[in-house]
Amino acid sequence: MSSCSICETLDNISEDSEDWIQCDICGKWFHVKCLNMKSSDVNEILSYHCKKCEHSKGASILKRRSKRAKVNIDYVALNDGDSFAIDKSIHPHVHKFHDFPVHVDRTKGVYVDIMDTLTFDYAVSTKLKRPILIPCESEIDVGMKLPCKKDSITIDYILDKVGDDQPVEVMDVLSQQGVSPGWNMKQWRDYFSTDKESRDRIRNVISLEVSSVDGMGKDFTRPQMVEELDLVDKVWNDPSDRPQVTKYCLMSVGGSFTDFHIDFGATSVYYTVLSGAKTFLMFPPTTDNLSLYTSWCLEQDQNYMWYPEYSKTLHGKATTPSDGFKVTLKPGDVFIIPSGWIHCVYTPEDSLVIGGNFLTTMNMKTQLDVYNIEKKTGVPLKFRHPQFNKVIWLASYYYLNNKQEFVKDIGYVKPEVKEESDDLPVVNHPKTIISTMIKHLEDHYQTSKTSQVAKKSIPTQLIGKDIPDYLSKLESWYNEF
Repeated sequence: MSSCSICETLDNISEDSEDWIQCDICGKWFHVKCLNMKSSDVNEILSYHCKKCEHSKGASILKRRSKRAKVNIDYVALNDGDSFAIDKSIHPHVHKFHDFPVHVDRTKGVYVDIMDTLTFDYAVSTKLKRPILIPCESEIDVGMKLPCKKDSITIDYILDKVGDDQPVEVMDVLSQQGVSPGWNMKQWRDYFSTDKESRDRIRNVISLEVSSVDGMGKDFTRPQMVEELDLVDKVWNDPSDRPQVTKYCLMSVGGSFTDFHIDFGATSVYYTVLSGAKTFLMFPPTTDNLSLYTSWCLEQDQNYMWYPEYSKTLHGKATTPSDGFKVTLKPGDVFIIPSGWIHCVYTPEDSLVIGGNFLTTMNMKTQLDVYNIEKKTGVPLKFRHPQFNKVIWLASYYYLNNKQEFVKDIGYVKPEVKEESDDLPVVNHPKTIISTMIKHLEDHYQTSKTSQVAKKSIPTQLIGKDIPDYLSKLESWYNEF
């Protein structure tokens, strides 16, 4: 005799009975009717997770509908050694991804800006607070040039341009970790070209940088707005040593899923789908959302936790991430993800994408805040913006000597009449951006006293060897506002 964990009624339990179902995590039993389920529903479940266990271990695993008799099961969990069944045909969070209710209407700019323009002036005037979608149906010229016709960029075209032996970092979707040993482009092409039923598990390539490849990055021009906003383009003084993050080729098979993240250094992102489709689930970088994201990243069982359901006590009450929505991209769409947005990505069908990352001056505070989140949460250096600290030093020097351009690049218009609120440290006020930058450089200078890596990233050939004197010059600039 045992009792149902919902109605607490005692009864005889038979594991073969369709009237009962047991949670495979905690072992508790439930009446099927108390769960508002049908007997036929039970037969479709491979591994049942009760509501309480869903929070930490993800949704119940359903049996795979396939011509094959045996479900493809992985008995190693996402990446931390637990042993329970996972269907290798789908990431455990995808069911909840599909169930998320808020989906953008592509004809209405409710959650994203459906734009009829894409300009530098628009970006700095709005500070890119919301994602921008230029639909494929639009005739707008955003200044972007592909290396050839969109339909001609296939997996074989990419292989031809980058070469058979080009290393590619392949991600295992279930573990969200890189595949070892590494693959080359020919191995990836062969995998990508097989039919879905023949793939042993879901893999993804999202970090093939092609800016130096003939017929790819060298012959591809980013949207004009991106070209004008890119901080690294503006301040980097050695083209041969420039961080390579501007032009990526993303190759994702259907079913690929990338869990919630913020792009390295809170870079903004431009994105255009060549073939297939992508669906984003996004949350804005509000103070509360970033606080929840930081805590979520530090959770021991983070991989089993669905970020939109993550809860923490803030301001004296239980808080979950807010203002999230999904948006689906089709071939030909151009999409701009602003700085710091928290997002995950699902690929409903095999897809090819060209996109890239860029830092901006107007989003300096968010970028530096996220840099600190990356440090706090232990993001490995290989997944951070390359030479990020050197970029900030170079930016400080460039704008110290081009002050009017700084004002233009952050879209600051000095009020004609000084208001009481003018002294408040709003995010995009010059004083806020400069003070945040000074604080970051002061901290990095202290680190450089004991770290050769940090020391080498300070461009003393430009700013001089007297770092405290240089920081004093930045303080004087701050006081001009």
